[in-house]
Amino acid sequence: MTTTIEIPAGVRACFLPEIAFTVDLDAEGESVVRVARVERAEDEPPGLSGDRLPFLALPENPSAAEPVDGAARVIVAVEGRDVEMADALARLLDPSSVQIALVHVTWVPGIAQSPLESGGIDNPQPSDLLAYQGAREALIGTATELRSFGFRTSTHLRESRDPAQAIADLIEQQQPALFALGLGRHGAGIGRRVMERVRVATLFVRAR
Repeated sequence: MTTTIEIPAGVRACFLPEIAFTVDLDAEGESVVRVARVERAEDEPPGLSGDRLPFLALPENPSAAEPVDGAARVIVAVEGRDVEMADALARLLDPSSVQIALVHVTWVPGIAQSPLESGGIDNPQPSDLLAYQGAREALIGTATELRSFGFRTSTHLRESRDPAQAIADLIEQQQPALFALGLGRHGAGIGRRVMERVRVATLFVRAR
């Protein structure tokens, strides 16, 4: 059984006009193809798996987000260069209506002396990323993919033992309309922990 749901205007503005939303109440035996699935969740999307993507989890009272230069801000967490995630976002989000902030969280004790201050690095240069395994591909590679689809994209490198808290801190700072991440190695767990700490609409898409 499916039904429609009212999407908050700030969240709806992030998506392409043709995107439809339904509440997935009972997917058993359903043959309907849904462009995006929505579920209200206090803590986490229950039973989330790859066959349910893309999936939008809405808190009961998501934080209000103000547009920046006429565009809604979307924060996207990345682990590595992710062409599949970029493709999925390009099929869902409106490049004329959003600005994407990519964030990669890393922790490299004993590999190199950290050059990062507590606030991390915003829009790092390639040389800033050399000490951090995966950061160059995650930030520069994925940003390049998204820019090829016409998205305005900034990059943010953070260093923390707790990726969910570092992402939540950036969400608190930037107040995005939407947080997006891939259901990759750590996606579901990090998404759940972020949603426990900040009230933000969270979009799960397929990754790698």
